[in-house]
Amino acid sequence: MRKILLILIFFLAATTIYAKKIEISFWHSLGFHIKELIEEMADEYNKAHPNVRIKPVFQGLFEDMQVKMLTAAVAHQLPDVAQVQIEYMDVYIENGLIDPIDKIIPREQKEDILEKLWELTTRKGQIYGVPFCISVTVFFYNADAFAKAGIDPDKPPLTWADMIRMGKKLTQDTDGDGEFDKYALTFWTDGFYGILPFFWANDGEKLFSDDGKRIILTSKEMSRTITMLRDLVFIHKIMPQNWTDWEGGQAFLTGNLAMGPFTCAGISYGEQNLPWTLRISPMPSINGKRYTVIGGSALINFSRSRKKRKIINDFMFWCVNKENTIRIHEKIGYIPVRKSALNSLELKAFHKKNPNYLVPIEGIEYGRPLPNHHEYLKMNKLVRDMLQRVILAEADVDTELARTEKEINALLE
Repeated sequence: MRKILLILIFFLAATTIYAKKIEISFWHSLGFHIKELIEEMADEYNKAHPNVRIKPVFQGLFEDMQVKMLTAAVAHQLPDVAQVQIEYMDVYIENGLIDPIDKIIPREQKEDILEKLWELTTRKGQIYGVPFCISVTVFFYNADAFAKAGIDPDKPPLTWADMIRMGKKLTQDTDGDGEFDKYALTFWTDGFYGILPFFWANDGEKLFSDDGKRIILTSKEMSRTITMLRDLVFIHKIMPQNWTDWEGGQAFLTGNLAMGPFTCAGISYGEQNLPWTLRISPMPSINGKRYTVIGGSALINFSRSRKKRKIINDFMFWCVNKENTIRIHEKIGYIPVRKSALNSLELKAFHKKNPNYLVPIEGIEYGRPLPNHHEYLKMNKLVRDMLQRVILAEADVDTELARTEKEINALLE
């Protein structure tokens, strides 16, 4: 009997040790230098939970992953957990593919994560995701180019007028062929992300009708915003007319483009890879009003398995604990989501040595979210197409706004 008992104990222990691990598929769109950090975090969680294997899978950048997610939804093959851009959440909510998580959020987590960030993942009073990699738009500028142009690098463009004044010094014909080869900035291809901070600063409040069923682009505030943007090319001549996104990126890398709005998620990459001194400042204000886009991604639990859902919830909250949210901020530039992290001595010491990283945190105060709509991807493409016609084809602003408003509303019907 003693031998049998020992055999049973050994068998039970071995079964526990060698039981098949529960595999959790984790789709994310955090590529380049961020991918390594995500894989590192997954490995750490797996080591601390021997019976679980979080399997991170990079699915391309934001829009690429959204297309794959929608395809997977149709085929009923969504991942167990995914990092979803906040402006893309609605299609999953409206189709019943994700459930509210209000009741399972630990009280300590609920109270410690910034209320403004919970609002990003809340729809009709219910929370559907955990704020994860949160970013704001900030202004990148080339401190070396500023100095060469006779501009004090410690006095960045804090207003639209500053941006134009400095931009005229930064836009140059260095080879004497009669055409500019260095420009101040470019950002007109970014759709809603590029124009909304300036729309809001121009007193633009209403982008949709009261019932949310129709978009409103033919407002004086939007017309003023797009005209100001157009004037940077044709009146002030500090922004190139026909550079592609790739050409603009290359120009910024080589120092032929001096400044512009970027996501704070690019701070560490810029500091480590740009061949010149990167400095960060707040978005330029208009008439004393400053706004920035606050957004990013949330962790969403798609699993229908009760056992997996419990593990995934634990993993999601672990990803945004105090230590991890500080690590993501210090290594990448995303905003720490927890108050305890923001108030920590570690972060204060880090910001003293790395002042670029403090700018996006200060930007939370004047941050606003992108529009939430299940057709966001298509709407944003139509807005980008409109901006291209205004800039590339020199089309009339009000005519194009009316055309795009009609196209989007036809889509929403």
